[in-house]
Amino acid sequence: MNRKGFCTLYLPPISRFAYLSLVLTLVFAGCGGHTTSPVKPVPLTLQAAGVGGAAQRFTTSALSAPAASDTIPVTFTQALLVVRDVHFALDDEGDDTDTLDVGDDGGDDGQARFHGPYVVDLLNKTAQSLDTEMVPPGVYEHVQGHLRALGPDDGPASTYASLIGATIRLEGTIGGDGGGPFVYSARIDNEFMIRGNFTVLAETPATAFLVFDLSRFLTGREGQFLDPRVAENDFWIKQAIRHAIKIGMDDDHDGEMDDDLAEVSN
Repeated sequence: MNRKGFCTLYLPPISRFAYLSLVLTLVFAGCGGHTTSPVKPVPLTLQAAGVGGAAQRFTTSALSAPAASDTIPVTFTQALLVVRDVHFALDDEGDDTDTLDVGDDGGDDGQARFHGPYVVDLLNKTAQSLDTEMVPPGVYEHVQGHLRALGPDDGPASTYASLIGATIRLEGTIGGDGGGPFVYSARIDNEFMIRGNFTVLAETPATAFLVFDLSRFLTGREGQFLDPRVAENDFWIKQAIRHAIKIGMDDDHDGEMDDDLAEVSN
């Protein structure tokens, strides 16, 4: 008891520590308020494939549906394309960044990022797995990517030496009168944007498919055949390739591409 008649309680060091721990627990718990659990990232695998096959028929006219005599057969023997990167962006309204916990490799700023470069063999009969990243679940509102040339120091350069300095390389044969073999190689430095609702579910591995439609690579804006041997067609072929990109999610998780693929929107 002190001089004023009050008792003074001296807590041992361990009790003081326990008291401090209790106070800190109440503070971080919001004194009875609700807390949110971190959103656990899930694996998202990006696969790429060409569709349409090596044998294509292109129309010579942009008018009505052509007869067989109005088409030109083209057989591709090689079709390679370089994709520099692909980003999936979360819907702003659904992006609760305060609860994300995705680590250094995931999309901790509301994006799922795949960094290449990737060389896609469009004649491969099965989809190619490009990469798998841990990403936050949610609804991704658009997919953005870049087509870029393959550099000599890029990883795939040792395998695809003929593609160095180029973004696209097509080889094949044009049939019919005036036909013959061709090689089309070009540098494309372009961005593509695909809008849609690409949903990644919580606690469920997801697969996205990046798809390139070979039947549109040599097709002009009005539907006409773009001969890759004609220099004046170079600009339009590049545009056609950029707009032949689609993307979709494996929503039913059967390991196959779904039919409702979204296309380039700009």
